[in-house]
Amino acid sequence: MVGLPDVAPPGPDDPDLVGPYRVLGVLGKGGMGTVYLARRAGRAEPGASGTAHTHSRGGGAGWDAAPLVAVKVIDEDLARVPAFRERFRREAHAARKVARFCTAEVLDVDVSGPRPYLVTEFIDGPTLATAVTGWGPLPPAELERFAVAVASALTAIHAAGVIHRDLKPGNIMLSSSGARVIDFGVCRPLTDATAITVGKLGTPVFMSPEQALDQPSTTATDVHAWGGNVVYAASGRLPFGEPGITELLRRVVCEAPDLAGLPPALRQVVARAMAKNPADRPTARELLLWLTDATAPDPTGEATLRLPAGSALLPLPPTPFPTPTPTVPPAPAPAPANRYPAPPNGYPPPPGPPARVPRTPPPPEPGARPWTRLLRGLWPPRA
Repeated sequence: MVGLPDVAPPGPDDPDLVGPYRVLGVLGKGGMGTVYLARRAGRAEPGASGTAHTHSRGGGAGWDAAPLVAVKVIDEDLARVPAFRERFRREAHAARKVARFCTAEVLDVDVSGPRPYLVTEFIDGPTLATAVTGWGPLPPAELERFAVAVASALTAIHAAGVIHRDLKPGNIMLSSSGARVIDFGVCRPLTDATAITVGKLGTPVFMSPEQALDQPSTTATDVHAWGGNVVYAASGRLPFGEPGITELLRRVVCEAPDLAGLPPALRQVVARAMAKNPADRPTARELLLWLTDATAPDPTGEATLRLPAGSALLPLPPTPFPTPTPTVPPAPAPAPANRYPAPPNGYPPPPGPPARVPRTPPPPEPGARPWTRLLRGLWPPRA
């Protein structure tokens, strides 16, 4: 479709319709199926004059408001496997529970037809792979936002009981609203203890050691892939280089990743996320808390991210209010010293000041007026 990146025209083997969705282009093909850019066919939308318009292949008149969607269609060979079809149904049900921030919202699903499909919102923007290939590594500020956004997406995905298992630059969209994780086609519920082997369900260059050893994947697998994607976004290089597949798997299992090009604060977080032992990696939620913890300045002055001290991080406690200092009343002033202390050796104390004798007003004179007697009573006596 003209004007949109990473969209190829439909080929002769691609369908015109997938359910009620008309195919407009091809977004990508993988080991499990093909992802098409589509728009719901025959959907009536009101135009500016109040009339309705329908949309056909290539667009239509009026609002052209039927939203673009991404439709993932499962390959016919896999669709014929009953166990795989049931797994796809469970995955689609689990994907509907994933929070919509930092991910592509699941809009529709159909597992009853000959080829099951899953419909998600279309995220307009280049993939991380396209952006780094075309324009180079992300600048430091964008890199920090990218790391936080993908950690947020994994937190939401894991909270819904889902493992992505194929987090790679082609599955991370750099939209105008930030990085968004897409393609839940290889996810599966955490409670599913069975495995259907159809090749390896992870991209080798971003595989975790447990995937390379064909061990069960856990949420720690996605955390390891998060670290590899941050390395790629920061440097444009793959964390374990680009050797042959055998040497690559050996490096994934036995060697430390190349973290050159990462800011100092991010380097510590990524190194922890890419630990060989899954039990040594933080959870996605811990990653998010680490990346957004700004309670202390970064000593290097080169980044705003900070890795708190400690090997395990629990939910941050609420900030305590300062304890008020109790007000202590001032001590009473000491009693004044006796002006006439007792003399030594038993001598009698010196005489004190004479006692005051209250003055008695003179008796009224006979025949004096009352107010005159009152005034005379207030005057001092004559000497």
